[in-house]
Amino acid sequence: MNRKSINLTQKQIENRALIVTTVVNAIITGAGIWMYFLTDLQMMFLDGFFSLIGLLSALAAVLISKVSKRSTKHYPHGLYFLEPLYAVFKSVLLIIMMVYAVVSSAQIAFNYFIHGEGQIMETAPLPLYGAVMAVLCLGLAFFNRSQYKKTNSTSTMLRAEAQTNLIDGLQSAAIGVAVLILQFIPLESTLGFLHYTGDFFVVTVLCIWSIKEPFVILFSAFRELTGGVTKEKAVCDAVVNATELGEDCFTVYKI
Repeated sequence: MNRKSINLTQKQIENRALIVTTVVNAIITGAGIWMYFLTDLQMMFLDGFFSLIGLLSALAAVLISKVSKRSTKHYPHGLYFLEPLYAVFKSVLLIIMMVYAVVSSAQIAFNYFIHGEGQIMETAPLPLYGAVMAVLCLGLAFFNRSQYKKTNSTSTMLRAEAQTNLIDGLQSAAIGVAVLILQFIPLESTLGFLHYTGDFFVVTVLCIWSIKEPFVILFSAFRELTGGVTKEKAVCDAVVNATELGEDCFTVYKI
């Protein structure tokens, strides 16, 4: 099998995976946004609109995956730069969304602690929602990760999608668990304030836990865009296996 056919096979794997991701993300997004408008909670904004970004970026990824191999007069080697560029924009958007969610929920908590203003959170449907969404998102993350490995760990887009799905799934699971615990806390108890401000604490913990991944993808994609050296273990191992050279004998640029 020559190099061209191998690349085409990798692109086919990538395209199929992105189509599956788009369909599942559409279901997850619809459920998340509906739940946000039902509860008006920032943690559901974070979860629902995180899924919406995943859906829109998956649609963009499908288009980019199809056109990136095309050559033009100005880009005779193809438009592959669109793939890391997509990952950069997606990572930046995720970071902005996380900051917005924390600031919005902090304002609600501030009004309660300082002014004594607030209302009890509507959380009844969230434990079941969290469980179902966690299964869907984590299953999709596992699927995209396996497809990423089938491309010999070369698909920047599948890697970004797998990371997004993983964060989304763990966020949904954490929301479900947190709300389930909250239902066992009496409103008149010492921890009763969590019925008013729990949204802020859940959002903050989720953002602190997951903020690393968008930055990792951002830096990796930026290095690829600017011609930096890649240190991805899977890629370096593939070169070692193919050339039988030590890692100190070569430099890998992922372009």
